[in-house]
Amino acid sequence: MKESNQVRKLLIASAVIVLGIPAIAGATPSISQIEDDAVRVSYADLNLANEAGLVTLYERLQDASDAVCGPRSLSEVRSPRDLAFNKQCYRDALSKAVAKFNSAMLDKIHAG
Repeated sequence: MKESNQVRKLLIASAVIVLGIPAIAGATPSISQIEDDAVRVSYADLNLANEAGLVTLYERLQDASDAVCGPRSLSEVRSPRDLAFNKQCYRDALSKAVAKFNSAMLDKIHAG
């Protein structure tokens, strides 16, 4: 049961990070509540044409990936297997979210 939940979580995390512009203009930019292993990331307040805006977006995508995939510290998980799963989930979710923007500058930030 636990393994099927992890597989489900990984599959959902692959398409997980839902990127959206807030429906209401002037909405406070933040990561909304987690729903079905997905996190909506607001970026309407950011200027994605400059590096500062993309760095902020990347930080929000990291936070969303953390929220979806769980802790990446051995002290916070039950087993090394869970730790490895969470780390892979995080990498996959973040990479797929970054790829959705098709931005060379965001790709560069992601690559480090």
